[in-house]
Amino acid sequence: MIRFARLVSLFVVMVAGVALLAACGGGEDDATTGTQLPEDFPTQQVPLVEGTVLTADGSRADGWSVTVQGSPDVGNVLDAAVTTLTDAGFTESQRSSDGGQRVVVLSADKGGTTYWVQVGTTAGAAGGGSSVFYQVSVG
Repeated sequence: MIRFARLVSLFVVMVAGVALLAACGGGEDDATTGTQLPEDFPTQQVPLVEGTVLTADGSRADGWSVTVQGSPDVGNVLDAAVTTLTDAGFTESQRSSDGGQRVVVLSADKGGTTYWVQVGTTAGAAGGGSSVFYQVSVG
């Protein structure tokens, strides 16, 4: 349980950091360019919401951090991200909201490996409410 609390705390700090970096970034053209997911990102096991990947880094050993600018037709990007994950077999275990940041924690066993996903939004992000942040780890 302590590990879980530390992961949630780490995710909230990372969301705030990404929001600040995104706000300090370039113009709108940067957001439409997109970036590649890390080579070892588990795309088959952890589906992302439809949209443009703004930032992506990490590894299986350390976990992955991904920011996605949701496409305009997804509606509420956090709800769409959670639905995408639950449709893929993930189970929601926690929701929290603090200072304009909303975080949902989900997990799933895929092929004998447990994937933990923290997905969230923050109003201070460059994309506002249409950006969603993922923190993915293997447990």
